[in-house]
Amino acid sequence: MAYTYTELDRSQNLIRLLHLSPASFDDTIRCHFTDALLDDKPDYEALSYTWGDVKDTRSIEVEGKAFSITSNLHLALKYLRLENAERTLWVDALCINQKNNNERMHQVSRMRSIYGQASLVVVWLGEGWEGSDTAMGFLRKLGEDDSLHLDPSQEPSISVDGLDLDSSKLRSHIIRLFDLPWWKRTWTVQEFILAENLVFQCSRYLISREIVLTASNNFYRHGLLCCYQFNDMRIPDETLASSVLELMESLSKAIYLGAILKARKHGSYNVLLAFSVFSTQEVTDSRDKLYGMLGLGTGEYADLVDADYTLSPEEVCEAVVIKSIERTGKLEFLSHLVEYQNPKLPSYIPNWTGSFAWKPFNSNRLERIDLFNASLNTAANWKAITRGIASSPGIVFDVVTSTSSQTGQSLFDFDLVAEFLKELHRLAGIEQSSEEEAMYGHTTDSRLLALWHALRGGVEVYTKKSNLYHRRLKDADLSKYTKWTDYVTASRQQRAELWDSELHKLRREIKIATYGRRFFNTRKGYFGFGAQKCEVGDIAVVLAGGSLPYIIRPVPSTDEFWAANKLCARTSYRMLGDSYVHGIMDGEALELGDESARKWQEIVFI
Repeated sequence: MAYTYTELDRSQNLIRLLHLSPASFDDTIRCHFTDALLDDKPDYEALSYTWGDVKDTRSIEVEGKAFSITSNLHLALKYLRLENAERTLWVDALCINQKNNNERMHQVSRMRSIYGQASLVVVWLGEGWEGSDTAMGFLRKLGEDDSLHLDPSQEPSISVDGLDLDSSKLRSHIIRLFDLPWWKRTWTVQEFILAENLVFQCSRYLISREIVLTASNNFYRHGLLCCYQFNDMRIPDETLASSVLELMESLSKAIYLGAILKARKHGSYNVLLAFSVFSTQEVTDSRDKLYGMLGLGTGEYADLVDADYTLSPEEVCEAVVIKSIERTGKLEFLSHLVEYQNPKLPSYIPNWTGSFAWKPFNSNRLERIDLFNASLNTAANWKAITRGIASSPGIVFDVVTSTSSQTGQSLFDFDLVAEFLKELHRLAGIEQSSEEEAMYGHTTDSRLLALWHALRGGVEVYTKKSNLYHRRLKDADLSKYTKWTDYVTASRQQRAELWDSELHKLRREIKIATYGRRFFNTRKGYFGFGAQKCEVGDIAVVLAGGSLPYIIRPVPSTDEFWAANKLCARTSYRMLGDSYVHGIMDGEALELGDESARKWQEIVFI
């Protein structure tokens, strides 16, 4: 006879706890439930894991009755079970009646408390393999000694079980560890962050969260400051470098997790950033790409919306946008329009519940938004006219007159970069004979300096106490531009000789600012980088509540559309996304020109 749940009283702050009976490893798993009031601070541990194949199941006994669970959970419980004492756990697949939609919503809204109050959160990575202990040992060593170099030619350097990072075997073990399903799921992100105490477990090998985070930070610090030749893809040994770069990508999730953990402890964390950073994480229900992150928000981003599974994925995205504007008075969501692929969404709603190729540098660019103030702290006045139509006060300041034939990716392709730089010089109005004399717009900058700032997104990376930070770029020195162009146009052998930590930083800045974005210039002589879809005739605007300028595209309304939406202007617009326009990043659109040029007008978006 199969187990049947009793109803939880949803008027109270109740959860179910699983009591795992003691037994030997291969014995039948037996357990029972009790209800617990979270307000009473019950003592329990929480499990963070992935369900695995829902069709691959095993049977356990719950209160003497059969209950089917996935094989991965079955294996986790076998390893977690104690031989001589009961172990009290919270496990979502068991402690929530997954067939009861109302109970799911009730319990999802308590995830922050469930994982935050657990005495310990155990991350179950899965059963080990030959080499898993070596991979865990690598993290332990690097997390305990920050002096260990990645580059085996430097001393002291890291080695585990006689293997250093010259060994493809060690690299493959580490990559496999970070390729395990736990790192790819959405819900595990929140569970990792919310836990007060957390350990990773692979078979019986345990390692603390602090060790993993310190190891990943040490890996990046050495890669940036002293072992950069070892991890850069342009060193002579391309096979080796490719493997090490894969390893760095594998560790990047831990870097993000640590950054969120730190941000939450020091003030308000913007949960919209988490939506995009972890948009490629896997979920069974696409709405959980947002619901699975809600618990991360703090301050004005706390409990942004309720987990409501009666809404469509598109309605959830729209609800998040509306609530974020209400809470913050900002239009930061418009910077999340990296790829618009969902025809069910208007152009201005990010496709957070969809699938798109989000890259780490996209996330880095989002972290820079608050460095700019294109609307001079004007509060957002975004109005939802009807479903799929909204409006905002804005200032139209320019029109796109030309765009580059390629996007910023060409700056990182050594077969294309030289020609692309020539094209950028031509579009930016830079003549080789008078680079220094050609002035840019209303500024005192040369057009070459303005281009150099645009290539870096107006931001520079700096290091303080081994941590990376962003700040506004004020440097008027073009020696770094010369150094960078000399490098990217050099032969492969010369590049290996020229490469250093400064070029490593510059490459990172340029990639964040330009990758997947198109160069454009405007009728008034300004230029910058914007959405990949940007084309001649698009409009550059500043919107109330927007830290950045935006590129929009006019869409003349048909008579039928206008008749059905009389509150709309005859011309509406599609939002393409934010942009960097040199000289228009600090409120200049509100101050330059005559009064008519600075006039706010209502702009309708569809």
